Amino acid sequence: MGTVSARAIVFTRPQPLACNQGLCLRCGMLEQLELGRWWKAVKAFGLGQGTSAYFFLALPRLSRFAGRKAKPMRIPSVPHPIWLRPATTDWYVMEQIFIDQGFSLSRWPGHERAIRSNYDRMLERGQIPVILDCGAHIGLAALWFAQRFLRARIFAVEPAQDNFELLRQNVSSHPNITPIHAAIWDRDTRVDLVNPDGEPWAWAARESGSGEVQTVTVRDLLQREPNGLPLIVKIDIEGGEIELFRSNVEWIEQTPLIVFELHDWQGGWRGAGHSVFSRLSTHPRDYMQRADNMFSFAHSLAQMN
Repeated sequence: MGTVSARAIVFTRPQPLACNQGLCLRCGMLEQLELGRWWKAVKAFGLGQGTSAYFFLALPRLSRFAGRKAKPMRIPSVPHPIWLRPATTDWYVMEQIFIDQGFSLSRWPGHERAIRSNYDRMLERGQIPVILDCGAHIGLAALWFAQRFLRARIFAVEPAQDNFELLRQNVSSHPNITPIHAAIWDRDTRVDLVNPDGEPWAWAARESGSGEVQTVTVRDLLQREPNGLPLIVKIDIEGGEIELFRSNVEWIEQTPLIVFELHDWQGGWRGAGHSVFSRLSTHPRDYMQRADNMFSFAHSLAQMN
């Protein structure tokens, strides 16, 4: 057996791999394209429409000159195109509602049956179930509710003008959805809009006697359907829940389901959550959470079933 010279074996300290600049750029691009969202869209919509929906998100990221002009997109559950603005948060709102099913009650079958029974009972008595979408953005939640409660009257309230124009376009094929350009509030006044982040879903209202936008109250909206009764009130108003729940809250006891998103995370120690729960807690209700949304079911639903 031969011998190996010690001089033939050289031990060196391992050197870190040099960064391949092209590989790093490709990795950054892949991360930016969020391929996991493609797979979610495919599972929800099928390969063809899921991929098409994903390209609506991904393609603008490959261009430095992507504009924000609204474009149509098709998803299986809506019989007409929905209009979204590329390179904005519109796609993520669509994802939350139609891919993640953010307003679905299917996780809580007993509560879902109670809401459906209440809806059917209203119709049997000749009454109109009313759904309020407060902070309707571009109308996607209103479309989702309209698909599941075909005979409900839906009032979709949105204060930001650009969002409202898309809202009106998206719900134009649904006569049971009424778009309203206003801010939901506890009283009749005017507000100014602020949006420090610049994203379409982040408009907040601040009360001002000479403000740019008129307010509307829950009571006002319910009175627009003389033979109507509240079924669902959905609230996503970027901290405006403090003012909404400040006064004139008799509608809470009348409403079987209130869905809301809290905004204490915005900071300022304003007590948005306290404003909501201090009012809701005066009536027995069940609370369930799905993603960012809290679902508050009135116990009167259980007594009816």
